[in-house]
Amino acid sequence: MNTKKLKYIITISELKSISKAASQLFISQPSLSNIVSNIEKELGIQIFDRSTNPISLTYAGERYVETAKEIINLENNLIKEFSDISSMKKGKITVGIPSVRGTHVLPLILPKFKEKYPGIEICVVEGDSNLLESSLISGKVDLVLTSFPSADNKITCEVLYEEKIRLACKKGYLESKNLHTNSSNIITLDELKDINFILTKKSHRIRRLADAIYDYYEFEPKIIFETSNTATAFRLATSGLGICFVSEMILNTTKPIHDFDLFDIENAPLKWDIAVLYLKNSYLSIAEKYFIELAKDVLGKN
Repeated sequence: MNTKKLKYIITISELKSISKAASQLFISQPSLSNIVSNIEKELGIQIFDRSTNPISLTYAGERYVETAKEIINLENNLIKEFSDISSMKKGKITVGIPSVRGTHVLPLILPKFKEKYPGIEICVVEGDSNLLESSLISGKVDLVLTSFPSADNKITCEVLYEEKIRLACKKGYLESKNLHTNSSNIITLDELKDINFILTKKSHRIRRLADAIYDYYEFEPKIIFETSNTATAFRLATSGLGICFVSEMILNTTKPIHDFDLFDIENAPLKWDIAVLYLKNSYLSIAEKYFIELAKDVLGKN
């Protein structure tokens, strides 16, 4: 089965550029243009509208790409079935994971997985959670390990464990007036109206959780800095610049600048699920099922 040309068209549609797709696919632009033209001539339809900038899919092109993704998914399922039939001596699993989380998670899982399935190649694709979910839907990855998963109806979500989210700052940064009267590690957001917040950018899922909490309490944070990296936010907070939301994963993988304090928000609806995602209509190989169960076991303990 040869789905190379299907993947070419999908890549062009995603990048909205033949030249960018050619660069990513390691093929010359004239060759890729000829392939597209030949496909269009063979089918008697136009896949791309080249009069727009950037190029866009025609209606026929949208149907072509939609069907191409289904065909690639069927091919992937078939390969996995054949891999199971051959007693898992060979195969490949492509796992998508945010790079910071991969630092924490992969060393706990991969050594044990390779002990059981030494012939199964694990390919890791790193990126932000939104990009990885798109890659899952398009068939570029088999599994995604992420936090705060979306509710896309094409995706099955299995929760691995719940991670605690807290507020962190340099030790002594908050004064007693900011703290709950009955506890030294519980705070109310109302007492933090004049405190500097360091937040990740709005595309990040921990920011979505933070914004949901702010909306819940009708609280307007004083944002002093935004970053694309949760570890950066934590290190800035522990340097004394302000306060940030921090997950247990960041606490386990990131070295603080100074000693720090951790706080819980009083009665906050903080729920941060870490989950593994896969397509609802995908065939899970024996090795993939083992990977998921191993992740549940190992990460639940750690």
